[in-house]
Amino acid sequence: MSATADTNAPVPDQHLLRMKVWSQRTWVARCDDHLSSARLEARLADFLQEAFEYAHTQPELLDKTTAQIAEAVMAGILHSETVPADALQAALHKITS
Repeated sequence: MSATADTNAPVPDQHLLRMKVWSQRTWVARCDDHLSSARLEARLADFLQEAFEYAHTQPELLDKTTAQIAEAVMAGILHSETVPADALQAALHKITS
């Protein structure tokens, strides 16, 4: 038996996918092995600012919403597996509250 491809699945936006990959690679390059929660919050806040500044220099991302860019950035960080998802979520909550 072979699995069939879902031909109704939406094609991922290639520009947002590139933003996710940029986020993953850049986060890994800047991430320390031992981030305390306070350091994680500061590092995440700085990184989010850098990511949005980068996104605004990319013409293909200018028509994307803040939410779309934020989702791509966070997906890249999560995909890097450098920080547990619950710690990342807690840091993001503290930053945005």
